[in-house]
Amino acid sequence: MERKPGDSLLYVVLFVTLFIHYPVHGLIQMPRSLRLKDEHQVHTEVIEASCDHLYRESTNRTLEFIYHFVHANESSKAVRISVDTKEVTQEHPILFVVRQQKSVSSWQLPHFIDTASGIRAYHRVRRTLCPEDLEVSNASEELEFVVGVSTSDPRNVSFTIEATKIDDFLIKLDEERNIIVSPSEPEFYQYVFDENVTAVLVNVTSPDDLCMTVSVQNLTCPSFGRDEEMRYDSIRQTALDRSGLTITKEKFPNGFYLVFSVKADDYECSGKKDQQVYMRRKRIMFRITEKLKPSQFYTATLGVIGVFMLFYILGVFIWIVHCITSGPAPPLERSLLEAEDSQRYGTASSLDRPIFPVRSYEGRLIDSFGSRRHITASGSVSGNNEIDSKESSLNEEEIDMLEDAYLDKDVFRTKTFLYVSDLARKDHKFLSKRFYSYIWQLLTLSTFYALPVIQLVITYQKVLNDTGDQDLCYYNFLCAHPFGKLTDFNHVFSNVGYVMLGILFCILVFFRDVKHKHMREKNNKLEKYYGIPQFYGLFYAMGVSLILEGVMSACYHICPTHANYQFDTTFMYVIAILCMLKIYQTRHPDIVATAQASFGILAFVVIAGVISVYESSIYFWVIYTILHLMGCLALSASIYYMGRWKLDFGIFKRIYLTWLNDIRAGFSHCFRPMYPDRMILLAIGNLFNWALAAYGLHTQPPDFASYQLAIFITNLMLYTLFYIVMKIRYGETVLVQPLIYICLSLVSWGASFYFFIIKAATWRMSAAESRHYNQECLILNFYDYHDVWHFLSASSMFFSFMILLSLDDDQVYRPRDKIPVF
Repeated sequence: MERKPGDSLLYVVLFVTLFIHYPVHGLIQMPRSLRLKDEHQVHTEVIEASCDHLYRESTNRTLEFIYHFVHANESSKAVRISVDTKEVTQEHPILFVVRQQKSVSSWQLPHFIDTASGIRAYHRVRRTLCPEDLEVSNASEELEFVVGVSTSDPRNVSFTIEATKIDDFLIKLDEERNIIVSPSEPEFYQYVFDENVTAVLVNVTSPDDLCMTVSVQNLTCPSFGRDEEMRYDSIRQTALDRSGLTITKEKFPNGFYLVFSVKADDYECSGKKDQQVYMRRKRIMFRITEKLKPSQFYTATLGVIGVFMLFYILGVFIWIVHCITSGPAPPLERSLLEAEDSQRYGTASSLDRPIFPVRSYEGRLIDSFGSRRHITASGSVSGNNEIDSKESSLNEEEIDMLEDAYLDKDVFRTKTFLYVSDLARKDHKFLSKRFYSYIWQLLTLSTFYALPVIQLVITYQKVLNDTGDQDLCYYNFLCAHPFGKLTDFNHVFSNVGYVMLGILFCILVFFRDVKHKHMREKNNKLEKYYGIPQFYGLFYAMGVSLILEGVMSACYHICPTHANYQFDTTFMYVIAILCMLKIYQTRHPDIVATAQASFGILAFVVIAGVISVYESSIYFWVIYTILHLMGCLALSASIYYMGRWKLDFGIFKRIYLTWLNDIRAGFSHCFRPMYPDRMILLAIGNLFNWALAAYGLHTQPPDFASYQLAIFITNLMLYTLFYIVMKIRYGETVLVQPLIYICLSLVSWGASFYFFIIKAATWRMSAAESRHYNQECLILNFYDYHDVWHFLSASSMFFSFMILLSLDDDQVYRPRDKIPVF
């Protein structure tokens, strides 16, 4: 008898089917004659089947079917098997086994899916068979596959089976598709890269909020269509209504399979358990578009660098104009301090020696040269030429000049009205070293902070690349451009503005520092009696902090998550603290906190941020709010009394005595502040801080790092506004240069916050929910709204720094004893 093609395959199918379904009664006890010893002999019916035809049959434990399909091998087409039944039970399911030349797949009806909401059963299953590659040399013109159907149910169970040819299996570039997917009916399609295409974007949308998985897999068989199988060897995302995957030709040189599968519930996407059982059929629209070409990629990156290079050109131009317009020093107004010292010491050479009070008694001060200087009722200092012979024997080598600078603080700092000369009594070199220590401590701390951060985010990126699980990081997947090992290069690169403008600011500070040293060499009186004391250490620290903010923000955007968001905000805290310190130091040079104390506050802030990631209960918020408000009150007292306030066991007695004296002097004295300007500033600041504390305690925002940052930014804005208003109130002039920076800063900050509030991703939700906010690129098909926020916020910080650097240029030649303190 002549054997037909495929007869051998049928015998193999029969043997394997019997081995699988009847291991005990069928094959283990089966003799070599292959006759069954079971009381129920199994009959196998072989059907030569054809595609696009629906077959209805009934089966039981004694009858199984084998469908033999033969079809033409076409590269643009595939075959989809659909099976259905209504009568099957869980105890006796119908088993389907599909055998192809290179793969075997199987499933059962009912099809069970285990979910967080319970086990879901489906009575209809559809699978797309893996196509054969026509480019293989031995690929046949016709393909055949076999479907075996069997059950252990003694009853007759009806089922339907149909093999359908998919004519649109191969996806073309820019072609939009509409499909319907269910948990038991996944879909997958094939895409092959065109010759000149190096990367594509798979843009997926859906009007339904059903949880699904989108997966990209290699062109290998078998393909993983079921949800539990997609976890292996694929790039995948969970999604609700939007998704985007960027696929490079380097990773999939031969093309890829695009697989869609709907989950049986929404727990993995939203964290909610759905107890209602209903038909989950999701409509999906998808399209594959080309990403940027290499030339466009380099244009977008080099263009941004070119824009920030314009800041360098503009900065040099402004510096040249500043040097030309400043010109030679004008005739200096006679300083009272200089007049006193000239009258007392006679020669100009003696003026080079710093004046430190040594001791005080009976309202008189004795300076380091032995001259008595009397304190008048208004708080001013008068002196004469009398030199006590006993006191004149003191010299700088016999006393500690640094410690003597701390004597009589109560006399000068508690005056009703203060001038900068009252708070600039310490040695300039000593203070300069103190402020320069901020730079070195900042660099040391940032080194120990940054190295583990860089190591951690590189590990995150490696895990994402190795596993393909893109739910690990919260990107804007519709505008994420890979480069090298980085998945989202553009959001990392857009932080270059912080680095470049931070370096530029340090350069401009250096120019001013050099110019100031030349001015001191030409006229040493400027350093002692005129203008606001210049210390550039904090300015350098601000510039370095801006650079480090760019580095840390770039690290965060390598893999944005809730756990590492603190990397993006830590140096924003540092910048806010340094700016407030600089504003305060401008007119209080003797009272500014040390670098250790300042970074100690930063350590507390960072620790609170870390705790908030893992513990955000009401107890945490209560403790944090109490510490926040206590810190505000303590800082307010220290600022109000110019550091002459102590927190010890005697504080209650001092408060009682102060109130008692005010009541005796008149009841109105209890409500009349001794320092009105300071009281207004502190009252407004505390009002805002109490409001922020109440908001935080009531709402308990999930983004604790941004909440802390809002506290710092609010206080910085209030203090900057207060300083400018007080400067105008006392008749000081805001020159053209700082006025331009103020206008640029306001415009830039306004635009920055507009782009900041438009979220393209958020880790406050699940990864699938975050993709709802994903947006397409805004500029050059490369940068999105958050990238623009990076550019504008870097510019805004630079302009804000320049305001502080140039705001008091009008006071350079003004006598220091006429510059008010506020």
